[in-house]
Amino acid sequence: MGRISLVTVKDLMRQKSFYVLLAVALFFVLLLRSCYHGSYNVNGQTMPSASVAFHASLIAFHVVAAGMFLMTTLLAMGIFSRDRNDGSLVMFLSRPMDRWQYVLGRIAGTWMLATLFMFILHLTIALIGLANTGSLIAGYLTASLICSVNLLFAIVLTCTLSLFFPNVVAALFSLIVIGISFVSDGAYQLMQSDMVRQMVSGQADISLWRTLFPKVYMLQDIASSWITGTSFDAMPSAYVWTNVLFYTAVLGIIALLRFRGSEI
Repeated sequence: MGRISLVTVKDLMRQKSFYVLLAVALFFVLLLRSCYHGSYNVNGQTMPSASVAFHASLIAFHVVAAGMFLMTTLLAMGIFSRDRNDGSLVMFLSRPMDRWQYVLGRIAGTWMLATLFMFILHLTIALIGLANTGSLIAGYLTASLICSVNLLFAIVLTCTLSLFFPNVVAALFSLIVIGISFVSDGAYQLMQSDMVRQMVSGQADISLWRTLFPKVYMLQDIASSWITGTSFDAMPSAYVWTNVLFYTAVLGIIALLRFRGSEI
């Protein structure tokens, strides 16, 4: 499985689209440098440069973490069909290798590359902040690694769906699931804030389907709490971790069962 993972990384890195995506992402990240030198007023008071840098880096963290879902689905949606079309699948399985090793190896390799991609972007943001303020934001890179669990969920979801549906449909459905999580849990968390509670009467109760739905947004919020240094109080963090890992494991099992019964 380890060799398949490394081969997957090499295969994906041979694609020109990978470098195009990396170059575009780095370009937009480097545009953040202008945010560190601007002058911002809040309630008639000029914000200190350190505070501006912190909030700019925090916003960039969320933008990169959320944007990585698009990249991971694009990388994962055609990984099995591409091997089937170019004959690589037959080559891999003609060796002393079980099907589960092939599936998990392909998923692991895609996850490794996506995690590295996101880490490079977050590291670039952290270094920009260091160059402009002289200090590195605590917990920034740790938060990036936490978000890699979300990327694993997105990859497994897309790969599993690609075994049942066309690649584009699989990617689109994966993005819809992730989007629903962001909209639903983001709205619920907003309703829990004191300011919103004062504006609306009653208390926002979370419905059953929201409780059970994949908590990718909440996990990203847990990651950002490492940057802000605040506690995560929206719901038990252990449940959020369990929720995302549970769905990832179940989807992985479905992918293994589906691939085991498919024709080569």
